[in-house]
Amino acid sequence: MNKLQDKVVIITGSSMGIGKVMAQQILEQGAKVVLNARNEKRLQATYDFFKTKGYPVIAQAGDVSKTEDCQALIDAAVSAFGQIDVLVNNAGISMEGEVVDVAPEVFRKVMEVNYLGTVFPTKAALPHLRSTKGSVIFISSAAGIRGLPRYAVYSSSKMALTALAESMKIELHGSGIHLGIAYVGFTENDEEKTIYDSNGEIIAQPKRNFIKAEPQAQVAQRIIRMIEKRRFKEVFTPLGKLNAVVNRIAPNLGDIILRKNYFKRWGDKTN
Repeated sequence: MNKLQDKVVIITGSSMGIGKVMAQQILEQGAKVVLNARNEKRLQATYDFFKTKGYPVIAQAGDVSKTEDCQALIDAAVSAFGQIDVLVNNAGISMEGEVVDVAPEVFRKVMEVNYLGTVFPTKAALPHLRSTKGSVIFISSAAGIRGLPRYAVYSSSKMALTALAESMKIELHGSGIHLGIAYVGFTENDEEKTIYDSNGEIIAQPKRNFIKAEPQAQVAQRIIRMIEKRRFKEVFTPLGKLNAVVNRIAPNLGDIILRKNYFKRWGDKTN
C-alpha cells in the first residue's frame, strides 16, 4: 500500500506549477487533496480537471497571507475529509531587482506571502496534525541557503523558513509531527508564472536561459519522498547541493563565484 493512501493532503498554491503536479502525483497514490490558490478562476479549472478523473479533491480559494483565509482552508479540509495528515506550504511569490531599487512595499508583500503565508496555515493546522501525527512541509529554495544578488528580497523570505522549521522541530519534539524543509532549485515554470518587479507590479516571469531548469514532475516526486520518509532537510539539484557545500566550507569562494557571474550579467556599477 502507498504510504499516502487515504491521507488528507493540503497543498497551498496548487492551481498551477509544482503544486498542481504534486497534487496529481499524490492523488494517483490514493490520497485526498485540498487545493488552494488566490486565483479563483485558475483554481476552479484545476479542480474541474481532477474531478473529471474521479479524484477525491476539494478546492478552497484564499490568500495565505490572511489568517482568516488560512483558517477557512483548514476548516474546509476537516469538514470535507474529517482530518489533516499533510500540509505542504507551497504558495509563494518571487521578485527580481536590486535592493536599492525595490519599493518598501515589495519587501512587505513578499514576506507576507512567502513567510507569513507559511506560518498562518501551519498554526491553523497544528491541532489536527497532532491528532494524526502528520507532516508539515516548507518549500524553500536554493536562494534560502545563500542570498543571491537581485533576489535579496526573495532570498530573505526563504531563509526565514529555515529558522521557522528549525525552531518548530525542537518545540514539537515528541508530538509525532514531522517537519520538513525542501530547498528547491531552478524549476520549469508555467507560461502563466508571474513575479513582482521592483515597484510591486505583477509581471511575467523572465526567461531563465542562463541555467537548466529541473522538471516540475521531478521536483514534486522529491518532495513527496520527503513526506513518505519523514525527512527534515533536503537540498535539490546538483547546483543547489554545491551551493550548500560551498556556503558551509568556503563562503569566500561563494562570494567570488556569485560576484563574477553577477557582474558578467549585469555589469560592474562601481565603474
